[in-house]
Amino acid sequence: MDYLSFSKKEWEVLVCFWAVDEPLCCTEFSERFGLNRNTSLSVIRKLVNKGILEIASIKMSGSVLARRFQPAVTELEILQSGLTEEQIFELVKIAIKKIEDPEQLTQLRNVIGELKTKAS
Repeated sequence: MDYLSFSKKEWEVLVCFWAVDEPLCCTEFSERFGLNRNTSLSVIRKLVNKGILEIASIKMSGSVLARRFQPAVTELEILQSGLTEEQIFELVKIAIKKIEDPEQLTQLRNVIGELKTKAS
């Protein structure tokens, strides 16, 4: 999926969802982030249809049932979708050079070993 072909408003809504640690219904989202409820509902519906947001639960909101939404993809998945394999490789090299914890380096070595075994 081409994650980078979002409208400005879709990006704005998605970033807001990433910023909270809990699913939100449309009304909660509108109140918390100051967006018009109709705009929020329209954009949330588009993101659900694209598979970017998902329905996390259904709860009572006042006297009606309300769907609560959460991201179905992470920021890293979005970032990765816009990068080539070579760019990802370069980013990984840079990230590895910044790791100072020997235990984390050992874990990375183990992951690489497992992947090499699967590839052979």
